[in-house]
Amino acid sequence: MATNAGPIYGKQYIRYAETWEAAVDTEGGAVGTVEIGELRCVAPATYAGPFVAAAPDAFSGAISNICGVNQAYMPSALAQPYTARQLTVATSGLLLIEVAPGTPAITPNTPLQINVLGQAVAAGTPVSLDGTTPTVREAINIGGRALVLVSFA
Repeated sequence: MATNAGPIYGKQYIRYAETWEAAVDTEGGAVGTVEIGELRCVAPATYAGPFVAAAPDAFSGAISNICGVNQAYMPSALAQPYTARQLTVATSGLLLIEVAPGTPAITPNTPLQINVLGQAVAAGTPVSLDGTTPTVREAINIGGRALVLVSFA
C-alpha cells in the first residue's frame, strides 16, 4: 500500500540522495518477494549486485550498515512485475523514518535503531551509514503516522 503524502516532506531536509535498484529476490533465494516500504531504511544487497538495495528482512542475517532511507513504496516483483525497480534513497540530511507500530517512545539524541522492516524502534539493531551513526532528533506524528526525524551526516 502506497502512503505517499505530501505534507510529510515539510519536516524533512534531504541533502543528498542516490538512485538504487531495488532487489527482486531475497538473499535466501525467495524469488520476487522483496517489498520495500516508504520512509524505511535500506541496506546494500551486494548478493544481488552493485547499487542494489533491500529492506533488512531480505537478508539472511542481521544488518548494521545501511545505505540510506527509501523515499517511496516499492511493491514486490510478484505483485507488480512491470514496475520499474528504481529507488530514491536519501543518504544525508534530516530524514524522516517510519516508526514501527507498538514501539515504545524513542528517545531523542540516541543512535538510530531499526527492526527487520527498516522501521525505527526503541530497542533494535543499531545502524551506521558510511561509518557515521545516524541520530534521532525528534519523534513526530503526522496524520496519525508515527515518524522520527533523524540526522544523517
